Amino acid sequence: MRRGQHHSKLAWLVGGGLLVAGIAGLASATIPHGETLWHMIAAPEEDGLWRFERIDGRDVSGVGYSVRVHWGEVSGWYNGCNYCGTSGEGMTICTLQACVEQPSDRLYFRFSRESPQMRVDGDRMVLTLPGYRAELVRFTERVI
Repeated sequence: MRRGQHHSKLAWLVGGGLLVAGIAGLASATIPHGETLWHMIAAPEEDGLWRFERIDGRDVSGVGYSVRVHWGEVSGWYNGCNYCGTSGEGMTICTLQACVEQPSDRLYFRFSRESPQMRVDGDRMVLTLPGYRAELVRFTERVI
């Protein structure tokens, strides 16, 4: 005669459910804001934040240009002064700080507002538009 648990299969089912819920809770706490587990698994390799190094052979690393790529499309950008991005409804939202125009702004705006071709090679990405080329590196924040 067995003693203890009368419904051992139910206990295993509840235990498995609690384990899955715990893993999902831990995953949601560690995934960056705005991302999903599916995006972390299936996103294209170009997704992420990229900092411009060169545009048409000109060094622009000191200006601070960057773009955010989400599902293979530019979804946000920083021109060294203002941030812009797209809302869930597809609207563009930007900060409106007065900025000093940089000589390379017009070149940068082509890549941030049009749909460039993207090619990733390790930690570098190349964006191309007809007649234009930009070289970017993955953006990483330094903790000081």
